[in-house]
Amino acid sequence: MRAVHPSAAGTKENITPMQKPTSVSRTRTGLYPALLLAITLTACAPDTRAVEPSDGPAPAEAQATPAQSPPADQVLSPPPESIEVGWTELPGEIREVGIGGTGEDQAVWALSEGSWPGGPEVNWWNGSEWEALGREAAAIDVAPSGYPWIVDSEGRIFEWNGKDWIERPGRARDIGIGVDGSVWIVGTDPAPGGYGIYRWTETSWEQAPGGAVAIDVATQGDAAVGHQSEPWTIDENNRISRWNGSEWEQQPGEARDIGVGANGAIWIVGTASVDGGHSIATWNGEGWASAPGGAVKVSVDADGFPYVVTDDNRLLRGT
Repeated sequence: MRAVHPSAAGTKENITPMQKPTSVSRTRTGLYPALLLAITLTACAPDTRAVEPSDGPAPAEAQATPAQSPPADQVLSPPPESIEVGWTELPGEIREVGIGGTGEDQAVWALSEGSWPGGPEVNWWNGSEWEALGREAAAIDVAPSGYPWIVDSEGRIFEWNGKDWIERPGRARDIGIGVDGSVWIVGTDPAPGGYGIYRWTETSWEQAPGGAVAIDVATQGDAAVGHQSEPWTIDENNRISRWNGSEWEQQPGEARDIGVGANGAIWIVGTASVDGGHSIATWNGEGWASAPGGAVKVSVDADGFPYVVTDDNRLLRGT
């Protein structure tokens, strides 16, 4: 990767102070990650039965005992090709949704459909209704702190610190944030596959190879040892790729949008046209397990549950 110097000085815009967003209370286990972790292979124990010695002469060649088939519960089950999801509608007309934080500190932010000058307005969910911040945006994602980063209609990048919007250098088209706090963007400079891909170094944007049109970030490793950012991207041809630390590995399937939860659950909006937009699926370890419904945008909470926006601006929460 190479460092890219800032193209604009950071600025602040005064906003009325607000408290940290109210956490989202959802007491439940993860939807698919728990199922995925349960797919394990139990090793078959060798045959240890005693064999009585023979009274006759030893045979010229020992005859091999046919191998026995393992019990059914010891066979590795294939990952599911589909899963069941129930959808609950939240109020409002929404263009895009972002979720951040972990555990009890999860926060849901959204860009509302409306007439705000310049584009959709930034809102946060206070537990019962949306509260507007009086700022427009075109893309949003949320950091582990529960506060969002946004990209406005001019491509400018801003971070909310709970009181002010802090402008960061550069320009972007999409943004993704990992549970480790790493921030990645799809820039505005053309590149093979879409536009340049960059990682925030706390002072500037460091360029990664390749190009994309959409991005979100998974995190690998233990915090005590050191996290490794693992962004997933979609390029202009709907191809899905995962960064392995040194290069992009193309994954099966095609998508239009992608979301990653703090627990590593990955969801996509596919390319097949269905009611509500396009198909919805989640990563099963080998490919994509389809889910009911249709959407145009997706984000994922810390427990691995998806929030999707439909083509008629409804926001649905999966359970």
